[in-house]
Amino acid sequence: MKIALFGTNQLQFGKVYTTEVLRKLSEYGELSEKINQKNLRENAEFLKDCEIAFSTWGMPKFTKEEIREYIPNLKAVFYSAGTVQYFARPFLESGIKVFSAFAANAVPVAEYTFAQISLATKGYFQSAKYYHTLPARSLAFANSSPGNFGCKVGLVGLGAIGRMVAERLKVLDVGVYAYDPFVSQEKADEYGVTLVSLETLFSECDVISNHLANKKELENVFNYKLFKRMKKHSTFINTGRGAQVAEYSLALSLLLHPSRTFVADVIKNEFFPYINPLFWCPNAILTPHIAGSTGNEPQRMAYYMMEELERFVSDGNTKYEVTLESLERMA
Repeated sequence: MKIALFGTNQLQFGKVYTTEVLRKLSEYGELSEKINQKNLRENAEFLKDCEIAFSTWGMPKFTKEEIREYIPNLKAVFYSAGTVQYFARPFLESGIKVFSAFAANAVPVAEYTFAQISLATKGYFQSAKYYHTLPARSLAFANSSPGNFGCKVGLVGLGAIGRMVAERLKVLDVGVYAYDPFVSQEKADEYGVTLVSLETLFSECDVISNHLANKKELENVFNYKLFKRMKKHSTFINTGRGAQVAEYSLALSLLLHPSRTFVADVIKNEFFPYINPLFWCPNAILTPHIAGSTGNEPQRMAYYMMEELERFVSDGNTKYEVTLESLERMA
């Protein structure tokens, strides 16, 4: 079996497909060199017989015409990363299956979120800041925070990440609430969460965590009407998308209510945080988009896709297939 390796960015590609990962992948078939639009023609002979493709961040875009011309026998693309929105449709419309390691990339985000929630309920973020200069205020802030026992945690979105967070929260003595219009009461019971409206979530929860999909229609969905409902000593965590937060409204809310805390792994302008109003809010904790796969974690996505390949070629009972229908709901 011939396996095409697609990638446009060597740094990103190398984080996922290390020497050891490539050695393991080579056990499934003959591997190509890393192929992109620039060396597509010189690899045409190899590609015409390929039935399987592996890729990750930086997957080159193909038109349906290019797919027919260069990879006419392709049966499946295994994408060792999360969203496939920008490249998948021509493959799916050509009858080629697409699989995504979104579940593998969800693992570190869920771990990060769980850690932030358990710290937020203890008042960790602001008390850590105050302790350097005002230790008495630091202690007072921590003692005014709800703690884990009996507090309410709200999850906005019950996709792969939201469900993983809900599962991890079962080890804490907290109430878990969620807003997701696409989740039935039966599924909510299965996940161990209580479905409520978005307004109720912001009004009643001590910690609110965003896990909405990256959709254009969700820009600025978190606005001042929601922020003004937040409780004292509550925390809003965003590992979703910066575009989903009305940042000036949130900054105003944080300045008017200093007991509230914002913990953000994503903001609208991640490369120039200084121009962001939240950067100047003392009760906003910002990190440079580290919740997802970092360090050695990207390799996990390749292993997920190799396991998926085994299921694909054995009994076809796969776990992570993306269809045209599911593409409409995914990030």
